[in-house]
Amino acid sequence: LSLSDGGALWSWREGGEYRWLTEVVEMSRGLGMARMFGRAMSTAKGPGFFELRQYDIKPDQIKFYLSETAKHESDRANAFNSPASRFLGFWSTEIGGNLNRVHHLYHYSDYDTRDKIRAAAAANEGWNAYLAKVKPAMVSQQSSAFIEASSVLSACSLPNALDFKPPSESPLKVAYEMRVYQLQLGYNRVPDFLKLYGKGLPDKLHVDQTGASQLVTLLYSDSGPMNKVIEIWRHESMQRSIDSRVASREASKWKEAIAGIAQEAVSFETW
Repeated sequence: LSLSDGGALWSWREGGEYRWLTEVVEMSRGLGMARMFGRAMSTAKGPGFFELRQYDIKPDQIKFYLSETAKHESDRANAFNSPASRFLGFWSTEIGGNLNRVHHLYHYSDYDTRDKIRAAAAANEGWNAYLAKVKPAMVSQQSSAFIEASSVLSACSLPNALDFKPPSESPLKVAYEMRVYQLQLGYNRVPDFLKLYGKGLPDKLHVDQTGASQLVTLLYSDSGPMNKVIEIWRHESMQRSIDSRVASREASKWKEAIAGIAQEAVSFETW
């Protein structure tokens, strides 16, 4: 999936300009979700948790839904950005998944904060006006909570998602990719995965000198489908992501890690 940007997960510019939802600029094409939108700033900090919301939209309504979402970007930002919460990203699917599915990501400092923010949003006039327009276009809604594997990222000197900053400019159509692992049942599956992943990741990052890809975050589920792990990568473009993959195949420790992960996983998808 290719991910488009919404809140202030990464306070950045792509292509030399700030891109806001109101522009509905298709700057990014992802390996799944792909129309890149802009983001609004907030100051949420701390570990907290991430909420991934995924909506299926009627095929003949997807353009309308995205257009209205763009028009109401400021209403979403006003409703969900606070010192303890952040609207992070909004993406639609380009390739690799349900083409009429949209994905949006939020960060909350804790569940009490989420309750307060959503209660306030329910009383937000602009937000309710947006929902009244787009709800008839929806088929289904799903919500899952994730925790960031910050220790794995920090061990590789990588920033966490809230501090991730992509290059200030990009001449290419930036792509975001979600790589999703569904692990077997069991208490030790996620810790075992993170241990294997953490051993192999430094080798992968060292061998891949293309500069084509950046790991944005590594998340594991806390509510919803359990034992699910998601990598989010930023690629300079869809084609450049292939350069990164090819280079990574020379990383022996990374390949050993993936071989071990394959024994822990039930399925693997890339969106």
